[in-house]
Amino acid sequence: MSRMMTRISAVLMTTILGALMCACSTASQNTAGPQTTGTAVQPTIEVTSVRQGEGSWKIATADTVTLTINAPGAKSAKVLYRPIVATDRHIVLKTVGASANGGFSSALKLVPDFAGDVWAEVSYPDGTTKETQALELASPRSDVAESEQAGGNAAAAAANANASAEESARSDKFTGGKIERASLQPGQGDIKITVNVPAFRMTLWQNGKEVKTYEIGVGMKKYPIVIGQRRITQVIWNPEWVPPDSEWVNESHSNVEPGEHVNPGDPRNPLGKIKIPLGDGFLMHEAGGSSDIGHLVSHGCIRMLKSDILDLATGIVDARALAIGKEQINRAMRTTDRLAAGIKPPIMIDINYDTIVVEGGVLHIYPDIYDRGTSTVENLRAELHGIGVDSTKLDDQTLREMLTRANPNEEFAVNVADIESGKAMASGANRPLTSQSVVARKQPASRKARRGAPGKR
Repeated sequence: MSRMMTRISAVLMTTILGALMCACSTASQNTAGPQTTGTAVQPTIEVTSVRQGEGSWKIATADTVTLTINAPGAKSAKVLYRPIVATDRHIVLKTVGASANGGFSSALKLVPDFAGDVWAEVSYPDGTTKETQALELASPRSDVAESEQAGGNAAAAAANANASAEESARSDKFTGGKIERASLQPGQGDIKITVNVPAFRMTLWQNGKEVKTYEIGVGMKKYPIVIGQRRITQVIWNPEWVPPDSEWVNESHSNVEPGEHVNPGDPRNPLGKIKIPLGDGFLMHEAGGSSDIGHLVSHGCIRMLKSDILDLATGIVDARALAIGKEQINRAMRTTDRLAAGIKPPIMIDINYDTIVVEGGVLHIYPDIYDRGTSTVENLRAELHGIGVDSTKLDDQTLREMLTRANPNEEFAVNVADIESGKAMASGANRPLTSQSVVARKQPASRKARRGAPGKR
């Protein structure tokens, strides 16, 4: 009996000691501060000079806000930004080093259209990185702030702006195989614009008919153009440029400061004579030169030749009967005087990413310039099936060969009738994507002939 009591006492003592050790351990953890993930405290990010907007939006009360990143033990932090309409891209706004007390703080200048997620990626001495949760931050002049002030639903507006647009408006599935063309009719305001990014092609439509198609340059892979629907609310001649607080500005424009107002006519201003804002900091503007056309050249913007963007802007003014005369436009083109035209209701611009298009009975296969994986046998079969072609008679190998014929300078085009008769590869041909694609292919050979040295690609 005494031995049994001794065992019970020993068990009780062990249990009590275990409980005490557990309590001490818990107390020790609780007094150590926030819970940790791995070896570092989970970082956080805060913003000041803001007010609470709808939902979780933080609306800036000035053009500059202060970001504070709490990341004990970290050596540096990158501030990242994803615009409200971009689901597949973000940019580095700036890199911040730790202060004397180990914290991170930085002022951030916001462009008028700034609206989206802002967060930080912090780096530690052992090579690991961690990300904070994202803040929804908007400038006081953004669409989000204006929608809220007007009593609109910012979340719904964001969802609508973020709508995916994958099908070209030129597809036979929509046009029935025929696109009507017409000259612009002044005073008839039913106009819209569509873009197919892989084709480097933008079209102005009026009353459902094609008025004109323009060749364009688009965003680089690192800064791709945002796919989806946008709104055009103004056209501006002789725009100033306010460089955003972003690392890409330092990469490509080392002679400007973030937030600086670069006047029209200044050689450092990359916008040229005309800009057409697309919202959230994205623009349509003049190209730096003809070599921009048909290439990945911008930071998410659409670039056009000077003559083309003037033609488009003039067409918008005429179709919407805006209160701007030709002499005003001519003066703006001759000088650096600013001229702006407001557009109500807005013009919709539908930006698509369609590498496989059947137009007018011809299959066009464009290069998958952003490597989105759209040029697949399955998608090609689906496109052909959508216009009534029995794709079961086509073998996968032939379809793969058709898809691989497209390259960064050329599309592959073939009549649908030739596909159906089994002559796709024999009858199809590569075509230059744009007029500048022709130059890109011919120029190296001509330089070599003149200089006796390889041309630059």
